Amino acid sequence: MQRFTTLLITLLFSCHLMAQPNLCKEVVLSGHPDLPPVAWGDFQNTHGAATELITEVLEGHGVTVINDYFGGANRVNYKLQQGIIHINPAMSYQQKYLKDIQFMEPPIFTQSYMVVTRKDRRFAINQWSDMKELKGVTPKNLRFSKQFNQYANNHLNLVRTFNAKQGLKMLNVGRVDYAIYPQTQGDLFMSLLDFEGRFEKMPVEISSFELHTAISKKLNCQLPLNAISSQLQKWQKSGYTDKIINDSLYKWMGFSLEKRNTPSM
Repeated sequence: MQRFTTLLITLLFSCHLMAQPNLCKEVVLSGHPDLPPVAWGDFQNTHGAATELITEVLEGHGVTVINDYFGGANRVNYKLQQGIIHINPAMSYQQKYLKDIQFMEPPIFTQSYMVVTRKDRRFAINQWSDMKELKGVTPKNLRFSKQFNQYANNHLNLVRTFNAKQGLKMLNVGRVDYAIYPQTQGDLFMSLLDFEGRFEKMPVEISSFELHTAISKKLNCQLPLNAISSQLQKWQKSGYTDKIINDSLYKWMGFSLEKRNTPSM
């Protein structure tokens, strides 16, 4: 009888262990190389506000985050599908990836854009068509909606610059009539360049898109996804997310200046 009881206890304990979720102890994180201030890469690691937020919440749950760099966005997404990368901290929702990737809610960031003009030019830009006869500028590699990209390609004279601040300088001296910038970057650049009194924002919506934390479905362990979502919501409501985004923008600007001033070998 005692032997039977011992076997029963052992069996119940084994079943209990088997029922326990296989919680992740460590994950590999890598993201988009050029989505500042949300995510960007330096050829060694992935940086940005989304990376910092996700890393902080995971480490708070005892999960070690291995931060890596895998190159371009398409390569990152492919490695995420394969399960080589476990987490992309900021990725746009795309149905074609739903088989292999889970997109978390809430969005970690919503990218919106602003159109600015010089106050003394007195342009009235209330809709896209108001820009048809004007010359505009925007930083290269910005991600717009499919609809706006198509409209811009067909109807707008839009110059794209490599240097993020160059467009505002062109607008200031009258080489272009308007500039399109991400809301967060544009506000900071105008402040740093002391252009706030010279420019005004136009009441036109260009496009916006949401960025989500993306989890590979090939991940062979479990993450506390509900707890992560809950913490992200709390941080967004408290203003902590906005603070991290603002801090990250300054870090990205410092990185960009350092990269530009580093002599090539």
